[in-house]
Amino acid sequence: MVIGLLVIAGIPTTIGVCEALSAQKKANAAAKEKAKFHMTTTVSLDGKRPVECWIVLKDGKLWIDHPAFPVPGHKFTGYYFMYPSEEQKLGMVSTIADDPPMLNWIFVDKDSHLVRHGGRQETLGGHVIGPWYWTDDEEWLTLEKDNSQFVAVQLENNKWAVAWDRNGSIRNSGEDVSSSELGESEEEDEPRRRPLKWVPILLRRQMQLGMKSQYVKKEG
Repeated sequence: MVIGLLVIAGIPTTIGVCEALSAQKKANAAAKEKAKFHMTTTVSLDGKRPVECWIVLKDGKLWIDHPAFPVPGHKFTGYYFMYPSEEQKLGMVSTIADDPPMLNWIFVDKDSHLVRHGGRQETLGGHVIGPWYWTDDEEWLTLEKDNSQFVAVQLENNKWAVAWDRNGSIRNSGEDVSSSELGESEEEDEPRRRPLKWVPILLRRQMQLGMKSQYVKKEG
């Protein structure tokens, strides 16, 4: 009977410890999601050896700042943030300027499949806003739990933008792209069918201040 009473008396303590551990797990997960990171990709776009390039934001798109095809944009500096919707998907935001440090949502355009940035109003209308996350080793960016569908596509002035090719339309080189995207002189609303130059890429999370996200471990 005494042993039974001791067991019963210990139950609240056990529950308290479990609740504390659960709270710590949630806190650790939240800290990892809010950890700021830059973004890079290692790619060959000019027929030479692959080089690691910064991903930059400019004119509503994400670009690859390659030495042979430089883009003077704002270096991606972002983190994960819950997108305000019924689905409660984990979204992703980035600063778009150093001063003032304004934030934009990162999303995939449902028509062009380009990875874009913009205010919440621009994300509406069926665009892909998440869930964004990371691979098990916490090094690579994922969208909808997949890190292998990102591609670089060559657009205007030979610059290379980041796209997400979930349905393979870019890699099949048969997507209709508006002439405004290609920097041509035709009317904006007149589509032109032409093969796109594309290269498969992986997007690496470069944690700020040299911090690896593995150092902010989830328990269990």
